Amino acid sequence: MAPSFQISAGRVAATVAAILFETLFPLAVAWFVGRRLRVSWRYFAYGAVIFLIFQLITRVPLVMALQGVVTPHVQASRTVMFGWLVALALTAGLAEEIGRYIGYRWLFREEKTWSRAVMYGLGHGGFESIVLVGGLTLLGLINLLALSSVDLATLPLTDEQREMARQQLAAVAAQPDWLPLAGAWERLWTLPVHVALSVMVLQVFRRGQMWWLWLAIAMHTLVNLIAVGIAPALALQGTAAILIPEVIVMLAGLAGLWVIWRMHEGHVQR
Repeated sequence: MAPSFQISAGRVAATVAAILFETLFPLAVAWFVGRRLRVSWRYFAYGAVIFLIFQLITRVPLVMALQGVVTPHVQASRTVMFGWLVALALTAGLAEEIGRYIGYRWLFREEKTWSRAVMYGLGHGGFESIVLVGGLTLLGLINLLALSSVDLATLPLTDEQREMARQQLAAVAAQPDWLPLAGAWERLWTLPVHVALSVMVLQVFRRGQMWWLWLAIAMHTLVNLIAVGIAPALALQGTAAILIPEVIVMLAGLAGLWVIWRMHEGHVQR
């Protein structure tokens, strides 16, 4: 029996490294912040719970249900494709930022401070990194390893399904071994974006101005839309289609760090 797909040792090593980073990096940052700012891990848990409820339990299943309906139209029309990308970005912004706002209102019994908002954002982004990104990357690696030891001809598939599987595996085999590290790089810069959005929503309560929530929704939507939409908009191919969106995410992360620092003034819990 000849396997239909071979995964290189470099690809396995890069994927394992990415999974470890996506899992451990948010926890390490939260540990440092907790000690440095003397803030409880409870606020990390609040952020994780909000992400679980408003993304994984609510938005993601709805998106997956609609995906099957819109996919043929997305493939047939460039206009529909961009409309779908806008819808995905906007619903992510609405779900996560309104979720943050509800979390502040219903979970924070103590004073809503900058330091607690930072830990809250780390929990939100950390849960996404650990479960949604790291978890799916792990499942993908397990599937690839399983397929690397199986001959597709022995599987109970139709000829059409078998050919589609071969094409998908060939596309994976053509990807550079370092590709999983791009996901780890993205998590490095996505985490400060989550924290920045958390301190922005915090201003609704600190300053009594609701427009901070709408600003956070707009910023979240814009970052998602540009990062995901720039490759199809510019018809990018190959390495450029991988790296240019990651540069966008890096710039968003740097902007997030500036927002976190700027909002720090007058709000640090001593």
